[in-house]
Amino acid sequence: GAMVNIAEKMTIKGEATIDSGEISNVTLKVGGKAISEVTAVPFSYDYTFEANQAEGALKIELTVKGDQGTMATSEVNITLTKPEPTPEPGEGEMVDSRDNHVYKTVEIGEQTWMAENLAYLPAAAATCEGEPLYFVYDYDGEDVNAAKNTETYKTYGVLYNWYAAMNKENEEGKDADAVPSGVQGICPSGWHLPSKAEWKILENFVAEQLPPVEGDVWEDDFGDKHSDPNCKNVWSALAGLEGWSASGNSDMNPDLANGPRNTYGLTIIPSGQCYQTGSFGWSESGADFWTTEMQSQGAGNITFSNNSYGITYSKYGITPKRGFPIRCIKD
Repeated sequence: GAMVNIAEKMTIKGEATIDSGEISNVTLKVGGKAISEVTAVPFSYDYTFEANQAEGALKIELTVKGDQGTMATSEVNITLTKPEPTPEPGEGEMVDSRDNHVYKTVEIGEQTWMAENLAYLPAAAATCEGEPLYFVYDYDGEDVNAAKNTETYKTYGVLYNWYAAMNKENEEGKDADAVPSGVQGICPSGWHLPSKAEWKILENFVAEQLPPVEGDVWEDDFGDKHSDPNCKNVWSALAGLEGWSASGNSDMNPDLANGPRNTYGLTIIPSGQCYQTGSFGWSESGADFWTTEMQSQGAGNITFSNNSYGITYSKYGITPKRGFPIRCIKD
C-alpha cells in the first residue's frame, strides 16, 4: 500500500528461513520481471525505475524454494506516483527541488538570502529528544502531511534542532569565521547554512547604509542625559512588519519605538522554538537562528530582538536539542 515516487530509488529488502534443508533458489520479481542480481537471502537491493515507468499499481514478489521441494512466495503491492513538475521560479524566487517549495529571496550587498524561513520537512517529531529532529510549531504529531497543513508551518516554516540544521548526527561544529561557512546542512543544493561571520557581514553592510539614530540613552546622578547619536537600527531594517510586539527598551534606544521597517525585505519575524523538554515556546520580541559552530556550552546561534538595534551573537551556545528556524544563504 506504500506510495513510491518514480523519480527516486526504491530499496527492496527480503529475508527467509527454512525449517528443514537449505534454500536452493531465490527469485525477486518487480512488475513481473525477475531481478537477476538477487540470488540469495537476506538481501537489500536498490531498484531504479526506467524512464518510461508508468504510474499506478506495482507488484513485488519474492519466491524462495528449498532443496526438498518446498516453496513460498511473498507479495507486496505498492502504488507508483510521479513527482509534480518543478515550477519555474520568478524574479526574486528560488525553488527547492526536493519538495518544489518556492521561496522568496533577497539580495543584500553581495549576499543573497532566503526571505523566508526554511520549510523543508523530511520528517515530523513529537518530542525534542534525539538527533536530528524537525518540528512544526504547536504540532505534536508525526504525520508530515498533517504538519504541512497547519497555519504555523505555512507562516513560519520548520524548527530544526542543531543536528538537523547541520544535517549530521553527532556534528561537532565548524569554523564560526568561515566565509562561506562550507556547511550546506539541511539547506537545498546551491545554498548553505550561514556562519556567524556571514551574519556579521549582513549586519555590517546594513549598518553602513542606515542613517544614524540616538541610542544607549542613560542619565547620570545629576539627571543629565547622555546618549550615542551615531547608532544604527539594524533590527528595524531587517525585521518583518508583522508579528512583533512593541519594544520594551525604547527608553534606551528610542528608534525602536518606530517598530520594524523591513527596509531590505529579509522579513525576519518571531517564529517560536521547541525547548529540549519537548514543549514549544513563543516570544513576540525575538527570533533565534542557528549558526554553524559549537561553543563551550552548546551550539552557536544569533538573536534578533526588538530590544536591541543590533544582532546578538551567542558567546557560549545553547543546547543543540532545541528547535530553531533557519535562513539559508546562497553559495
